[in-house]
This record gives sequence, C-alpha cells and structure tokens, in this order.
Amino acid sequence: MKRLLIASTLLLIFNLICSAGSAEPISHESISAEGTVVAHLEIPRLHISVDVLEGSDQSVLAVAAGHIEGTSLPGRSGNVGIAAHRDTYFGSLVRIRPNDIITVSTIKGNFTYAVHATEIVAPTDVGVLHQTMDSELTLVTCYPFHYKGPSPKRFIVHATSVRSDNSPQLIAPATVGQ
Repeated sequence: MKRLLIASTLLLIFNLICSAGSAEPISHESISAEGTVVAHLEIPRLHISVDVLEGSDQSVLAVAAGHIEGTSLPGRSGNVGIAAHRDTYFGSLVRIRPNDIITVSTIKGNFTYAVHATEIVAPTDVGVLHQTMDSELTLVTCYPFHYKGPSPKRFIVHATSVRSDNSPQLIAPATVGQ
C-alpha cells in the first residue's frame, strides 16, 4: 500500500513537472488511474486532513480517502463523492455540523464547501451520489461510528460550494471517465 501511495504521488509530481509551461491541463485520463492522488481534503474544525486517491476499493481506503468513481472531480460542476473508513480518516465526522467548512485542494486550486446536511442511508442507496448542475461534495463513511464489523448503514455529509474570493468554483461539467 505504501508503494502504491508513493508511486501515485511520484506520478502526479511527474505530470505536474511535465505539464509546466504547457497550455494543456492534466486531463481526466491522466488522473483516472486507480490510486492516483487527485486532491487533499481538510475539515479544520474536526482536525481532518487526508489525501484523496482515485478509487474507493479497499486498497485505496486502507491508505487514504477515495474519490468515488463516476462522480465529478473537485473544481467541476456536479457532485464530488469522497469515501473513507470511519475508523481511520472519517471517524471525526460524528461531530460534523451544518456550516462546517471543507476544503478540497487540487492542482487546479482550492475548492471550499459548507456542510448543509447529514443523513444515514442503506449501503445500497447510491442516490446520494446523484449528479447535479451545481458544485457539491458528498462524504461517505460507515455507520454507526462505533459498530464492530461490517456496518449496516452509511453516514452521508452533503456540502455545497462556497464561492472563493480569488477564483470561480466551476470550471466545466464532467465526470470521471468522460
């Protein structure tokens, strides 16, 4: 797992170096490989600070938060889905409140979201990841927080984009795989 994280970080750095001075931004294809670093997520009030890798399978979630396949990427319109385990990176979500600020940093900039709701759903309720025209963020973790073994529910955090003073939040609509 550590090798995967190191290799992904090196690939991202290599892409950044190779694209410096070029007019072409790094494409979705270059970051859609499972395990590639796509962002860094922070929730200051809860002391959450975690890298976000592409993918949401066990190999990714063992070392970081994961960008859920098929959801938008930060900085684009649509719903960005990010998952992490409750017993590692997202355990503090038990204390999340409306208006808490979440920052997702990428090579395209920092994108700020404000929490507007939480809910508890069945693991099969993928409707929480529906695509939207607006820039939104959905965090997913297992529930209950102190449950032993496979959790019967999912804890969902919904947040909406907060316009930054120094740059617009929306770049262009797209989802991974487009």
